[in-house]
Amino acid sequence: MMNTTDIDIRTLARKSGMPYIDISREAPDPRCIKLLKQKFAKDYLSLPIRFLGDGVLVAIGNPEHKDIINTLSSHMGRKVYPALADVQAIEKAIDLYYPNGNGSPDATGVQPAPRSRIISIISNKGGVGKTHVAMNMAKVISGCRKKVLLIDADLGNADISNKLALFPEYTLYDFLLGDVELDSMIEKTHMGFDLIAGSSGEFKLANINYIQRSKFIRGFRNISQRYDFTVFDLSAGITTTVLDFALASDEIIIITTPQDIIAGYACIKAAFQQFKAIEEKLMEKVEFYKPRRVFSPWVVMNQIANLNQGIFIFNRICQTADERINNLETFFSVKPQYLGGVLYDKDSIRAAEAQRKPFTVVNPKSKPSQCLEYLGRIVMEPPELRTYNQELKSGLGRFAMIFGMS
Repeated sequence: MMNTTDIDIRTLARKSGMPYIDISREAPDPRCIKLLKQKFAKDYLSLPIRFLGDGVLVAIGNPEHKDIINTLSSHMGRKVYPALADVQAIEKAIDLYYPNGNGSPDATGVQPAPRSRIISIISNKGGVGKTHVAMNMAKVISGCRKKVLLIDADLGNADISNKLALFPEYTLYDFLLGDVELDSMIEKTHMGFDLIAGSSGEFKLANINYIQRSKFIRGFRNISQRYDFTVFDLSAGITTTVLDFALASDEIIIITTPQDIIAGYACIKAAFQQFKAIEEKLMEKVEFYKPRRVFSPWVVMNQIANLNQGIFIFNRICQTADERINNLETFFSVKPQYLGGVLYDKDSIRAAEAQRKPFTVVNPKSKPSQCLEYLGRIVMEPPELRTYNQELKSGLGRFAMIFGMS
């Protein structure tokens, strides 16, 4: 027998022109659950239920917020067919069927595979070593027997394929024009990671229209599920489009240098403002939405003279952020976190560029290589477990660090 709540929701569904679904009587398909991360399921009060034709039937809690359908579709990489369900039933089902709800396996009794992580690397300006960090980080992570996809998403000035002496048949330019599928663009590299190349001088990320942008996001969310880590090397600059792509990732790493700390701070500030705007829009349009109040990007200080210099400059940036942002905000805040620093060694960089290889390959004993070895390994740790303990080692100590014995 239906209770009053069920009758009210059915009536509301009819008025909204939506179907009603009683999710207390229908167990979701575990394959559908895996399409939407638990965090987004909670944020949008939505639960994938079952495959329906070319898409997925998704239970939502508020019929007035159909604008989240496009967002859900982008996250899941499939067309979404919404059905209205009881809000409390959705919340209970999320806790019940997602593996992280109580730290147990999913409803099938099978422990799910580790979740793929998407990392975006950005900077306010060119010349700060963003691409070197992305490329070497991908090399280090793949060297730890992780499956890594490196995407050169700097569509206006793509440089990774040039730095690695690769000449791919297709680039992202071809994909955005609709000429090729993503699977045809993946290049196996001799560095151990896969690469999707960007294009140079032909296309700008800021020029992507809505359809291309949706295609971009859906395509890469789908393909990233095949990898342990997907690393985006995004365009230099702080355009809205670049920041939106970065904020759609699991983590953001901001690259700056001692010579460009003002630009580095400006990048943090711009990313925070876009983060805040997105959260405020979701609060306004999605009922029961629980906003993320703290924006915590990771910072890498490149081209430093010593490790202490990197920490000192990072602390100055944090102090400025407190004075100029957090002291003026009443609800949101920005809390940058320090991932580590990369020592400057002009000779090592030139040698790597001459051989068109990552400098962790050309000279693994160099100080910059040791720094990037550290960065690559610490980024594989869950963010909540990371602690800064960067140091340089030599001899047996260095090999202990590399092989994980220390």
